[in-house]
Amino acid sequence: MKSLLKSVKILIYSVLLVSACAITVFAHDRIDYKQYKYNWNHNVGQYARLAVRKNVTELTSAEKTAFVKAIKTLKTTIPAGSKLSIYDQFVAIHIGATRLIHNHKGHSNGSVQELAHENAAFFPWHREYIRRFEQALQAVDPNVTLPYWDWTDTKAFDVIFNDDFLGSNGQGVTIKIPNQGNFTGGPVKSGAFAAANGWVMNPALNIDADTGTSLGTSLVRFLRLPPATDYPVPKKDVERALALNDYSLFRPALEGFISVDEQGKVTPGGFLHNYIHGLVGGAQIDASTRPVKFKGLGTMTNIPSSPYDPVFWLNHANADRLWAEWQEKGHKGSDFYPANGQPYGHNLKDLMWPWDGGMSTPKATALGDLLSLLPNFDSKDLVRPIDVLNHRELGYTYETPEKETRKESYLWDKF
Repeated sequence: MKSLLKSVKILIYSVLLVSACAITVFAHDRIDYKQYKYNWNHNVGQYARLAVRKNVTELTSAEKTAFVKAIKTLKTTIPAGSKLSIYDQFVAIHIGATRLIHNHKGHSNGSVQELAHENAAFFPWHREYIRRFEQALQAVDPNVTLPYWDWTDTKAFDVIFNDDFLGSNGQGVTIKIPNQGNFTGGPVKSGAFAAANGWVMNPALNIDADTGTSLGTSLVRFLRLPPATDYPVPKKDVERALALNDYSLFRPALEGFISVDEQGKVTPGGFLHNYIHGLVGGAQIDASTRPVKFKGLGTMTNIPSSPYDPVFWLNHANADRLWAEWQEKGHKGSDFYPANGQPYGHNLKDLMWPWDGGMSTPKATALGDLLSLLPNFDSKDLVRPIDVLNHRELGYTYETPEKETRKESYLWDKF
């Protein structure tokens, strides 16, 4: 039985993958507080100080309140001429990145391509994406930064899923799993992200990518539903990924499609970043079929619209933090990122949608009327993987226990 459960666990997560001018929050420039104006590029030294992203367990009560308030402000701020709030526009962008039609020279065959996941640009695309979201939050409150969820931190789960922060598990739905018992989840009904408290998702964006049907307007969670029951993630699992020297292995290992053991054996499955999506959203499986049938149950396991769960930003901040750590451990610069040989958008100097001057177009079918919901992008707003390899040049860094220890040691040595 244990063997079966392990196989199922591997199979399922292998697929898991305030101003009227606010529309310009999507421009590739720095936000000037209270005015959505931009005068920023990737030049080193542009920032007077780096924004510091903290471990979620280190947030003060005031910092948690400010983060939630900024998110909800973006959810209720609708730019002039738009059908969507700023927050919903970010969700629409994530959906668009999961389905692109290349219509530019050399890539005009209408093929649909996943840009944000399952290939080299997973890290650079999300680095740019969550940084712009952080800048949008800072336009509301300049002191807000994205906290990160250290998956190995035992305390983090209870801190995050509490009504004083991002809310608890869903309620009202019972899932019976043979030989394991009954498990509950469903719509989140308490805290700031309950529908009753104003967290109402756009049904045209909250779409099941497989069926094209709407998943409704409520945030849905099934926390720790089997097979994704184990928490915290073992530190050795993260350390093994960080020890990989080859980006072509490191990226899928940290994204969570493979695990590589000490002997170099590769096992497909659902790990690390992908596992966290499953830990929060839950999935139902039928192991009696071939191939195994699965169905994501919650918002975090419906990957295209998963940013509707604010936990998404903490999960990706941690993935970005670990990529930054890997880069700083001898993998700096472009030598460790593929220059060519990848699908368009994933090579070192390819433009990444939506910051590509209109070179690619999201496929709207089966994902609602997406094109009419996306924000407008400046044709000069261009971003490539090579532009985002150094996170400090984007204006932020991470506060980690290791850095704090080094700082204290340095101060002590001065006495």
